[in-house]
Amino acid sequence: MASGRRFGLAIALLAVVALPLLFGSRGALAPRGLLRDFDAFYCAGDALGSGSDPYRAEPLGACERRPKPAIFRPGTPGLAMPAPLPPYALGPFVLLARLPFVAAASVWSLLLLASIALTVFALRRLTRLPLVPLVASVALIDGYAPLCLGQIAPLAVAGIALAAMLLHEGRERSAAAVAALSMIEPHVALPACLALFIFRPCSRTVLILAAAGLAALSFAIAGGTTTLEYVRAVLPAHALSEVANAKQMSLTYGLHRLGIPDAVAVRTGEIWYVAMVALGIAGARLAQKSGRSVASFVTLPVGLALVGGPFVHVVQIAAALPAALLLFAESSSIVRRWLGIGIALVAVPWIQFSDLGTIFVPLSALVVGILVASLLEGSPALVAVGGLAAIAFGEMSIALLQSVPNVTGLLLSRYDPHALAEQSWTLYVRTVGPINAHAFDVAKAPTVVGLLVLTCAAAYSLLHATKNEPFSPLASAKRKGAETSRRIAFR
Repeated sequence: MASGRRFGLAIALLAVVALPLLFGSRGALAPRGLLRDFDAFYCAGDALGSGSDPYRAEPLGACERRPKPAIFRPGTPGLAMPAPLPPYALGPFVLLARLPFVAAASVWSLLLLASIALTVFALRRLTRLPLVPLVASVALIDGYAPLCLGQIAPLAVAGIALAAMLLHEGRERSAAAVAALSMIEPHVALPACLALFIFRPCSRTVLILAAAGLAALSFAIAGGTTTLEYVRAVLPAHALSEVANAKQMSLTYGLHRLGIPDAVAVRTGEIWYVAMVALGIAGARLAQKSGRSVASFVTLPVGLALVGGPFVHVVQIAAALPAALLLFAESSSIVRRWLGIGIALVAVPWIQFSDLGTIFVPLSALVVGILVASLLEGSPALVAVGGLAAIAFGEMSIALLQSVPNVTGLLLSRYDPHALAEQSWTLYVRTVGPINAHAFDVAKAPTVVGLLVLTCAAAYSLLHATKNEPFSPLASAKRKGAETSRRIAFR
């Protein structure tokens, strides 16, 4: 009760400071132009359903520009926003495209909400941590931001969390099946599938059958020509098209900002991704030998693979949270403090501040305040400081933002309806991206720092663990008992 009163006092203080800033900020309170990413997926499904190529500018762009209710983001003339998913991942959108856009968007949003709830359920079972900090951890980065965008990432995050829970409970084949379903975001789930295949023999048959099934589904939905086009042309073209995207969280974008040639930046990002996946798999093996949960074979490779790489958006970074929260539940108090700091930084999708309305500022303060109070056992003063820092950072990012000029004429002058959608997307990104590059560089700093803190804390925790000091969420909960209940009182 005392902890709850302290937390309430801190949140009240944040509200007093946040509300005047909120209503004095530039921009709309609520996000505008919702579900832009879903629009691209929906239209790719529509193209596939009509027998067209979902990766070409037309008919993809024409579908994206169809009239929609005002709350949705309209398509831009001269721009075809790509849907760079493998054909099997576009399968659900073939079905959704049979519905009117508003109905399909409603179904998709409900599916995302169910995925987020499943993520929280699986993390609760896996880590035994209290419910409120778990909800706060995913509320913005896996909830609010991807819901506004209509992103696909919450499905993959839910799959990773559920696969980790199933593996922890000894259901290896079920875990492998769920991890394979998470390949709807291939570069997110692939590290988990590789780790399971290498070190969990019971999962191998399931993973082989799943890979064959996904390949067969791609050929059945899109045909051999389009499926091979995705591998040979779409993947490399999309990697290059995103090099200059200021909202990228990748190593490739960082190298681009330093003036490294694009091809070298992409290749370096790819090599880094492979290295981090290998490091994650090795770390998971070390975690198992030190007596930690076998769920690390799912969570740790995924978490480390999202540090750098050639292509990472902030909503995908939510897939690093299962690894961070599991390590938090298993680790000693010193490491837990650093992990808590990293989780608080990563849990807010700072880079999306320009798309989520000014309501995002107090929401970020609330999430940071909850996580400081619960994971760091912070005093009211520390909670207030964390929340106020989040407010200040959000306001600073908004202040740095510049208006973007109308580029429709330029896009239309170079639009090729027969080219890959990445051609118009590349032009758009390279024209618009540099305008607010500094603002977005500042906005992504907390996430980058948070990922580095989580990586260092994970390395320290694993290297100092021994078989004589085994950790597991259940053992940790039993060992701490009533002490944990008193310190983390937000259920």
